[in-house]
Amino acid sequence: MPGWTNFKHHLEVQDAILAIVKEVRQERLDLGRPHYACALAAGVWQAILCGNDRLAAVEMGVAAGAGLLDLCKAAGYFAREFELDIRVYGFDRGIGLPPPLDYRDHPEIWRGAQYPMGDPDALRAKLPDFGKLILGDIADTARAFRSELADRKLAFVSIDVDYYSSTMDCLQLLTFEPDCYMPAVPMYFDDVDIFLTFNDFCGEEAAIRDFNAAEPHRKIVRRDKDFRIRRFFVCNVLDHPLRTGERECRQGFPQRVRAF
Repeated sequence: MPGWTNFKHHLEVQDAILAIVKEVRQERLDLGRPHYACALAAGVWQAILCGNDRLAAVEMGVAAGAGLLDLCKAAGYFAREFELDIRVYGFDRGIGLPPPLDYRDHPEIWRGAQYPMGDPDALRAKLPDFGKLILGDIADTARAFRSELADRKLAFVSIDVDYYSSTMDCLQLLTFEPDCYMPAVPMYFDDVDIFLTFNDFCGEEAAIRDFNAAEPHRKIVRRDKDFRIRRFFVCNVLDHPLRTGERECRQGFPQRVRAF
């Protein structure tokens, strides 16, 4: 596979990315969780078109670490294939869920101390050198993550923290300066469309709604049916220089939905 600088036309990038996605979907290429791999593929595709080779991929809500290791597997593959620098970050409290605050945190489903990590050092020992585990209250660690984006772009975010309150804390990650991001950040939300009591006024769905209402230039929209990726969302960074016309894209920006 050519390095990212060697693509001469956006259709070459499209063909290369879609060939990988096809292999993942047909289970001929194991990159861990398919919805992680395919969503990250969309971020890598966008990064190549935009001329960015230093990327960040994030999982918020690590628990025992299976998803974080899968994300590292996919990131390592794309980094090798396209000669990119991709770092993976996992955020977690390490001690399980906090107590739910109110009905929006779905206390009928979850309770405090569920999904503890176990031994963080054992998980860290399994991570590649480009993987990092960040422990602490996500309300604090999400804000502090700005320093990690000083020289790279956020290209994928998975959110699996169950609660409305915790999801709102996670979404602080999307409120930094526009140059910290891809123009459209691929996202995965785990806790939608599962339980009977899920609704637009509780949990992750309510957090997405309230985030969109509060942020004039960041809008999260669901695109799973368009891109055929499970629980796939996109955060549109509307004040990104490539979306305001202040900057031109390296190869245009035609990421066609039907091609994916």
